[in-house]
Amino acid sequence: NDEEAKLLTKEFNLIKCAKKMMQWGAKYVIIKKGEHGSLMFYDDVIFPTAGFSLEDVVDPTGAGDSFAGAMIGYLASKKSTSISDIKKAVVYGNVLGSFAVERYGLDGLLKIKNGDIAKRVKIYEKMIRF
Repeated sequence: NDEEAKLLTKEFNLIKCAKKMMQWGAKYVIIKKGEHGSLMFYDDVIFPTAGFSLEDVVDPTGAGDSFAGAMIGYLASKKSTSISDIKKAVVYGNVLGSFAVERYGLDGLLKIKNGDIAKRVKIYEKMIRF
């Protein structure tokens, strides 16, 4: 996340954080920003994503793990690491993270179905379109 990236790199600016991590050998860097979404860095590309807007956040525990799991699961399902699929994976990470924070513990994740995820992705797409 953003605070960990700053501590790790001893930089204050997230772009500088990502550039330093890429100098260490990372090809892609994704920095989560909690309710404010995330930033993905690749070469000179910065892909910002908004967090999914929620009225009530009950328990943020596990949101980062849900984000990472959703990303990995999406990429595994596509059998691809193209930049466009990685961008979509980041969006799925944001969406699954939003499910995780709506209830305590795993309750936000155990009852969702593929249709719930697809519906929220569509809402997310409408939310960021202008």
